[in-house]
Amino acid sequence: MFAWKKSHLFLKYIILERIAKGTLAILLGVGGLSMVHADLSSLIQKIAQNLNVDIENALTGYLLHAAGLISPGLLKVISLGGVVYGAANYLVAWGLHKRFRWAEYMTILEISAFIPVEIYALNAHFSWFRLSAFGLNVAIVVYLIRNRSLFHPMKEETGLAETSLPPP
Repeated sequence: MFAWKKSHLFLKYIILERIAKGTLAILLGVGGLSMVHADLSSLIQKIAQNLNVDIENALTGYLLHAAGLISPGLLKVISLGGVVYGAANYLVAWGLHKRFRWAEYMTILEISAFIPVEIYALNAHFSWFRLSAFGLNVAIVVYLIRNRSLFHPMKEETGLAETSLPPP
């Protein structure tokens, strides 16, 4: 049993996490859209030189090669996907703030879908950061499932309350 069962504080954390994710995704998406006509390979090479990173390193060479393979069309698609994902996170944060049941379902579905991937990543390359992120995501899912009373029932969202029916 969790001590924070009926606390709204953890729900506020979930809302803030959604807002932070949305902001980061939108910033990365807009940044990607601003680089559509730039040569990504030379840009990464200049950044690496300014940061005194060894350009002959295998990882840096791989990044330079991979950046050269990204076409402007692909960069547009990836960037627009980031902006849409960010907007969806803002929408879910608003829905959680208003205590809509659909926002709860969307959050549970999104986080639960990545739990098997997180388990695989933990098994492949263990780190304390991955373990804590995994634990936090499991805690969010458990919290939302156990605290369903924080959210409006689906009947109230659609306006089909039982009292609105005419007497027989």
